[in-house]
Amino acid sequence: MDPVNDHRALRLPPIHPRSSRGRGGLLAIGLIAPLAAGFLAWRGSFDGLYGQDPYAYYDYAIGTLRGWLSAGPSLNLPFFYWPPGYPALILLAAQGIGLSPLAGQVVSLCAGGLAAVFTGLLARELDRDDRRVPLLAALMVAFSGQLWQSAMVVMPDTAALAAATGGVWALARYARRNSLRWLLLAAGALAWAVITRWVYALVAIPCALYALVVLSRQPRRVALAHGLAAAIWVAVMLGPVVVPTVSAILKPGGGPIPFGADFEVYTWNPLNALRSEFVNADGHLVYRLPTGLYYTLAPAREYYFTPLLALFILPGLWVVARRRSLGSRLLVVGWAAIVYVFLIGAQWQNFRFTLSFMPPLAILAAIGLERTTGAIGRIPQRGLMGSLVVVSLLWMAFSGASLAQGFIERKDADLEVVRWAESRTPPDARLLAFSITLTFQHYSRLETRELYTLDPAQLAALTVERRPTFLLINVENVEQQWAGRSPSENTRWLRDGPGLAALGQFRDYTLFRVGSP
Repeated sequence: MDPVNDHRALRLPPIHPRSSRGRGGLLAIGLIAPLAAGFLAWRGSFDGLYGQDPYAYYDYAIGTLRGWLSAGPSLNLPFFYWPPGYPALILLAAQGIGLSPLAGQVVSLCAGGLAAVFTGLLARELDRDDRRVPLLAALMVAFSGQLWQSAMVVMPDTAALAAATGGVWALARYARRNSLRWLLLAAGALAWAVITRWVYALVAIPCALYALVVLSRQPRRVALAHGLAAAIWVAVMLGPVVVPTVSAILKPGGGPIPFGADFEVYTWNPLNALRSEFVNADGHLVYRLPTGLYYTLAPAREYYFTPLLALFILPGLWVVARRRSLGSRLLVVGWAAIVYVFLIGAQWQNFRFTLSFMPPLAILAAIGLERTTGAIGRIPQRGLMGSLVVVSLLWMAFSGASLAQGFIERKDADLEVVRWAESRTPPDARLLAFSITLTFQHYSRLETRELYTLDPAQLAALTVERRPTFLLINVENVEQQWAGRSPSENTRWLRDGPGLAALGQFRDYTLFRVGSP
């Protein structure tokens, strides 16, 4: 008997056709998020680029990373603000799709579907007796509005989530089969998740503990061989990214940290869970709820599991706590707990961050729902529980469509700002902008500079040139959120120096002419 795994798994008969149908069901569920999010993006002519970060990921992939490969790659990866795993996938997809944002969207869409499939596979691997929990867990992930929104944008969230969930599933499978290929797959997938989004280094901690326990139950020679092979594989994958990052962190005198912008701005404090106001790299932020309460209530949001399904997380947690399965405790509860503790101690509230603990919470909710239904006993009441699931999934789908549509409309609003500013400036104008800069750089004829990165000396050099110069900012945002920071100080310098003349306002943005006509 293997004490690492749930003892009930040992009584399972060999795989039979019903298991094949279960796999087919999971694959069908895996199509829900890509098809839904893809349709919404197609209907709204949305290319996956918005705000700031997606443009940076896309430009790094098709520009910097592609140029580095063309020049003959070396171990020294070109500098980037964040881990390069997702841009590498964009460039790989672009080989078949072409150099367009669609390559990034396809990666995110496919990864969103895989995240749901791997969630179901992980649930089934941890409890081979239960046929419904894997399907319920996969459905909860597949219908999540936040997953739909993240799947249609050029961002690394779904790619990292799919890699991490697939890695955890492979590790659970290794514990049952003791085959080296599953351990190597787990190590490789988790390593890729880490070099796609740093937060999954936290998930690797309970996974590493579980792997050590599994290895300790095997013959010493097998354990050493498997452990050494996995360690080498992880080192090969993480080395080109982690080594320069750690070297820059330890280097005296500071300086930019390759792939480690998060390490420059993130600080963790357990007291942040009680706070709702912060001053950080994004300026002065005031939230409605304390951070701890925000992330605690997140699973009950309509873009997540809705209150109807989120309530079953607690009974699911109770069931897992009473099990003799170390796998469920470390790979499900441990994953959710370590990410949750990190998020409530950080200085940001961002709903897309909640994706990083969605799979384990979905499994807990599915277990809680299944056990509650089983305890009821009578057919009419079980039918009521089934209706609750259907209503919840429909609620999630409606909310997901609404979230995606609102997101697309915000991108369209930014493009309207571009067209409005172009209609009020001469063709040879230079534009200084903040927060909407990258949208202008990709969709506008105007030469656009980022106000945040400029200093007074650079501003002075620009304003003495005999060229019409304009400023486009959200005045309220700059004066409140960014008070005392570069955008606010640069705006004040322009107002007190060459002067600013307001030409008009459209949506939240005001266009100024810098200096005299």
